[in-house]
Amino acid sequence: MAKITVMFGSDPQGEFTLDKDEMRVGRATDCEIVVDNLGVSRHHCSVVRDGDNWAVVDKGSNNGTFVSGQRVTRHILKDKDRVVMGKHSLIYDAHGVAESNDKKKTVVGMGGEMTMFVDQSALAKAMASDPGQKRMAIGLDQGGRQVTVPLNKEETTLGSGAADIPAKGFLVKPIQAKIVKASGGHHLINTGGWRAVKVNGVKVTDTMLKAGDVITIAGSIFTYRQA
Repeated sequence: MAKITVMFGSDPQGEFTLDKDEMRVGRATDCEIVVDNLGVSRHHCSVVRDGDNWAVVDKGSNNGTFVSGQRVTRHILKDKDRVVMGKHSLIYDAHGVAESNDKKKTVVGMGGEMTMFVDQSALAKAMASDPGQKRMAIGLDQGGRQVTVPLNKEETTLGSGAADIPAKGFLVKPIQAKIVKASGGHHLINTGGWRAVKVNGVKVTDTMLKAGDVITIAGSIFTYRQA
């Protein structure tokens, strides 16, 4: 027997004994392991029997499946391998058995029909190098759902155009602000224009963010928080 433990960051979300030849993983409710997160495809990957071993097989996911920081299509699992998919990961235990398979969703408030595209490669490398390290993110409301976008790039943009994080509103520029990695955290930089960028209600041009800071651009509200 073997088992998979679903992790959200460093927090366990559920255990699943590998008791079928294929255990599907994804957002769809017909998966054996349901992960309700916009960075995860509806049918993201499967854990399949491979002789005396088990393998993870990507099912054409939008954001990819990663092991040890490398994107994989098929990978024979070794004991304690960490399979990364969005902010979730699967820990493979070659000799474990779950106390009882958890059939409920690992809900984090990011479900939906459309997959949010994230920089999976950078996130996977960060988790592989130090799974317990502190990671920061931006939280926002998207169609009534609370969405978390990990800040895993050197520069993350906010704006009304082809920005990493959408900020809608009258006179909001295509790139209205940037969140840039800095020693000890992130800087928020206003790129100029008619619209103000505010942190906790105060206009800013360049400021160091603190956990819990609320960023406002027109009618869009974002929270800087730990991932």
